[in-house]
Amino acid sequence: MRPRLLALLVALAAGLAHAPAEAQTAGPRGLNGTTWTTSRVPGDLAGLGEDLRMRGVAGVLLFRDPRYQNQLLPCDDSAALEKIQRRFAEKEERFWNSRLTIRGFDHVRLVTTNPYNQNLIPRRFCTARAVLSDGRVRRVDYAILEDQGIIGATYGVEWCVTGLDRGRSFDPSCRMARP
Repeated sequence: MRPRLLALLVALAAGLAHAPAEAQTAGPRGLNGTTWTTSRVPGDLAGLGEDLRMRGVAGVLLFRDPRYQNQLLPCDDSAALEKIQRRFAEKEERFWNSRLTIRGFDHVRLVTTNPYNQNLIPRRFCTARAVLSDGRVRRVDYAILEDQGIIGATYGVEWCVTGLDRGRSFDPSCRMARP
């Protein structure tokens, strides 16, 4: 099995090292093809053959288009809300020695989408009411950001529970978590 893997890696490296002559034409800013042009979205099905020819298998699998696609989860998406619940419980237990958790959300609503500039990281600002395990209801302000999760492979969520920002990350009173 190892000789096959080694042979595959050698073939892949040889394919990337000896790119076809047409791939070495002058690219953007005259860099002789050392950077990928963003004139179209790499990875779309129409240009997959061209992507493979120009960047090789490793380039297609490992490197994505640097532009954002403006694909954001809706505010009431269960994945984003569950991520907030999970991280809130983890933070309370780990740093504040508290068993406080979020039991559920209601009154989830969109505040705004991309309020600053269309050329920045796409983000959707939302607000909701959270029912906590102590019976209190608190406001949660959160933002869903495109490609800001682990290694940029998925969405990211920044959130703040009003009155429980003990680290003062979003002071005053979670204002910095809102647009």
